[in-house]
Amino acid sequence: MQKLNLFISHKSTRAIPFASTVTHDFLVQSMLDGDVRRIEYRNNVVVDERIVPVEGIIVERFDGRYAVDIVDGGLAHDPAAASLTQLAFASGCHGVIEVSAADIRSEPRCSAAREVWSHRAVRLHSDDRAEILETLERDGPVSLAQLIETVATRGDARALIFALASEGAVALDLRGGITDDLIVRSGYTGSSAGLRAYGA
Repeated sequence: MQKLNLFISHKSTRAIPFASTVTHDFLVQSMLDGDVRRIEYRNNVVVDERIVPVEGIIVERFDGRYAVDIVDGGLAHDPAAASLTQLAFASGCHGVIEVSAADIRSEPRCSAAREVWSHRAVRLHSDDRAEILETLERDGPVSLAQLIETVATRGDARALIFALASEGAVALDLRGGITDDLIVRSGYTGSSAGLRAYGA
C-alpha cells in the first residue's frame, strides 16, 4: 500500500494527499504560481449513480478551473477515464488539463520551486515581514538582488523572501530559475497570509 503524505497551503481549504514526488512538485509549483488562485482536492465523484474514488486535483487559474491529470505521476487514473471527466463536470471546471511528469520536472523551474519551498519553515520576525512587504508596496516589483540590497532585516533576507513566497505573501516567477534578476512582487493578501509553514 502506497504511503500518502499531506500537502497544505493557503491556496487549498483542505489537506491534499499525495504519494509521488512528481505530484508533490506539481503542488509546490502550483502553490508558488501567481496565476493559480486555488487548489482543490476531491477523493470521489458520482458516475452512473455510483461513488467512484478519484485522485482529483483541481486548479483555479486566471483562465478558468481545470481538473488535472498528471501523466506518469504515479496516479491510478486514466486521463480519458469517465471519472476524471465527470469530476471536471461536477466541479464546474472548464475541462481537464494533462500535465506530464517531464513538464513538472523541467529545469530550472523544478529546482527553483524546491529551493523556495525548502524555506517554508523559516521563522519570520514581524519587523522583517513588515520591512520586506512595505518595501515592495513602496517600490513595486523589484529584482531579488535589489530587494535584498534595499531591506534591512534581522535574518537572511533571501531566506525570508523565500519563506514569504511559500506562504503567498510575495510572488516569484520561477520559470527562469533563481537569479539576481528574479522579479519579486507583492502576493497573496488573504486571511491566511502570515502563517509560518505549510505542508510537506
